[in-house]
This record gives sequence, C-alpha cells and structure tokens, in this order.
Amino acid sequence: MSAIMHPLDQLDPLAEYRDQFFLPPGKVYFDGNSLGLLCRSAEQAVLETLHDWKTLAIEGWTDGEADWFHLTERIAAQLSRLTQAPADSITLTGSTTLHLHQVLATLYRRDDSRPHILIDSSAFPTDRYGVASFLRNLGRDPAEHLLEVATDDAGLLREADILEGFRQGVQLAILPSVVFTTGQLLDLAMVTAGAAECDVRLCWDCSHSVGVVPLNLSELQPDAAIWCTYKYLNGGPGSVAALYLHPRWHALRPGLAGWFGADKSRQFRMEPELVPAAGAGRLQLGTPHVLSLSALRGALQVIEAAGVDRLRRKSLQLTGYLRDQFRGRLAEAGFVWATPEADDRRGGHLALRHQRARSLSLALRARGFVPDFREPDLLRMAPSPLYSRFADCDDLVAAIGQILADPPDLPGLSATLVT
Repeated sequence: MSAIMHPLDQLDPLAEYRDQFFLPPGKVYFDGNSLGLLCRSAEQAVLETLHDWKTLAIEGWTDGEADWFHLTERIAAQLSRLTQAPADSITLTGSTTLHLHQVLATLYRRDDSRPHILIDSSAFPTDRYGVASFLRNLGRDPAEHLLEVATDDAGLLREADILEGFRQGVQLAILPSVVFTTGQLLDLAMVTAGAAECDVRLCWDCSHSVGVVPLNLSELQPDAAIWCTYKYLNGGPGSVAALYLHPRWHALRPGLAGWFGADKSRQFRMEPELVPAAGAGRLQLGTPHVLSLSALRGALQVIEAAGVDRLRRKSLQLTGYLRDQFRGRLAEAGFVWATPEADDRRGGHLALRHQRARSLSLALRARGFVPDFREPDLLRMAPSPLYSRFADCDDLVAAIGQILADPPDLPGLSATLVT
C-alpha cells in the first residue's frame, strides 16, 4: 500500500478520526456501506455495559450510567440530531425488516379503492418479502397489489415514474433514499411532495443514507422512515434499527404492539390493555437490545463529533476522486458506470458494472482490498469519510489495473450475504 502521504490526505480535516477505528490488519476496507468498522468509543460503551451487568445485575436497568430502561430514548435523541427530526418521532427496536412490518401494520388502511403498495423494481429483497407477506396476511394477492416502479435502461429510477406510480391506486409506498445497488440518491423532496399530493403514505428506507447523506426529516416530512445502523453509523453487525414516524401519526395505535411500547410511567403496572407511549416510542416492541444499543451509542458519538455535513463533503470528494481515477487510468478496461455522476444524485458508494466483476472482487480480496460484489456484474466500493484515505483509492485502482493486465486463475465468488 502507499507509503507516501497523499496531498489530499494531508489537507483532510477528518483525518484524525481514522485512528479511532480498528482497521482490519493488512487490508484496505471499501465495504463500509455493508458493515462499518468498530470504533474505540463503541468498544468502550459495550465494555461499560458489561461492567454494569457484572456489578449491578438487574439494577443496571435503573442505576447504571447508561440507564438501560431509557437507553432507547437516549439514542433516539442522538439520531434526532443527525436527521433533524423531533426526538419523540424516532425509536429503535429490532431490525429494519421488523420496522418495515410495523410501518405496514400501522399506516396501511383497508381501502379497496386504493389497495396497492408501491416499491421499486431494484428494492432490497427484505422490502419485497415484507410487503408481499403483509399483503398475503390480509388476503390480498401480491401479484395484483404489489406494484413496482421499473428502472430505466441505465438501471436508474426516474422520479417521474415514481410519481406516475402513485396515481395507480397506491396508498402506501416503500422506497429507498439511496438505491443499495447503484448508489443513486433520489430527489427526496420531490418524491415526498408528490406522495403528499396524491395522498400516498410514504416510508423512506434510509439505510444507505443516514450517517453519510444529510437528512432533514422535519423539513422533508415523510410519513415514516426506517434505517439500519450497522452501515455508515458503525453500530456493529445486526445492530438495532431505527424508525421515524411523523408526528401527524403519533396518535395512531401501533399496528404491532409490545410491552416496551407502553407509557413508561405505568409500564410495570402490567395492565391488560396497552397504554401507548407518546410519539414513536409506542412502536417499540420487546425489551431493548442493550448490548447492541450500547455499541451504537458509542459509535454515534464519533458521527456527531465529525458532523454529517463534513462527512458528506469528504464522502463526495472520495467517491469523486475514485471515479476520476477509474476514468483516467482504466478508461479502456470495460467498466460501465452504474452510479450517477452528479453530486446531488450520488450516495456514499460507487457502483460499476463489469463482465468480470465477480473474479475482480475475489482477486482484490486476495490482495488485501475489501470491495463488494453483487450479482450479476456489479462491483460496489464505499470509501468511508471517517477512515478511508485518498491514497487508498489510488491503491485500489492500481490493483485493479494489475489484475486486469495479469488475470489470476481464480474460482467463482458467490455474492456476500450482508448488504
């Protein structure tokens, strides 16, 4: 790897944060859009929780520094600052898929005049599976009531097609803020306004935007948003997901109910009927995942200190620089760009198509680089603004050029499972 400091790395105002992360030895990591790396504050927060568990046992729920009973609300306040949303409009419980089912169960109405749910044709599988199973449980046929917005010939979503889809008897839409395959950033304001005009309830899946793309949910005002916390937020594998519910729906009863969705002041009365908490907290279900939440609490301290606006600026610089290196040094290598070029249309990762993307990914890993491969021909690369360097981008492109010039004899590579 490069031993000489890159000039842009010397000028990087976020360079200090690299030392706060545990970088895989001997590797250059470009897969933070699938799983962010562990940082020291996350490790410390988990160790503190383990200590409280060891020394306080059950009293850790109320007497520990982290106050497990209110830990969800504490982290919701951190996330509210990152997403510009009221703190009581965010909660955390379980996984993104669980939140998807909660949104469906809470916001979908029995309306035979508009029975359809809209997703995009490139939707992450859990969105498709969740919506299809929800419709089946209502006795509706997904083949009829699950509508898709198709991508264009370049594999991109067009906002005009989404807006037209809203007019096809749709009452609820689940759409990605950033498409997980191509890295395309949608025009969130245009689509959200279009949904409101058509009286379509809209939920954004923000898994590939929170922590790397600034969001102002109070200004945007979707009906709901869901996101995982193990990508750009670095909360750890399987870390607890987040859910935003617009204040206009805070009086709704939760479609899925659980005892941690109760008003905390009376939760231990064990009443036979749920008295819901105020705000999005009513959408919580079971006991909080305290160890997972602790790691996230520590990781978010780094995100807040760095600032999402600064993270976005460096992310765009990194992906723009990486794109320029591909164009300058691998112009004839057969790569086809899947990610839009404009800054306001690009999320946190770059995606390129190549007929040998599978073997390229495997060969890069053999050389110490960690990109991501998606069937059938997509290579995704996500330089993190917290720990990636411009020199890393140079090294990656150089390695790809060497691999293409002298192709190794490698077996096929199956797609990785984590998104």
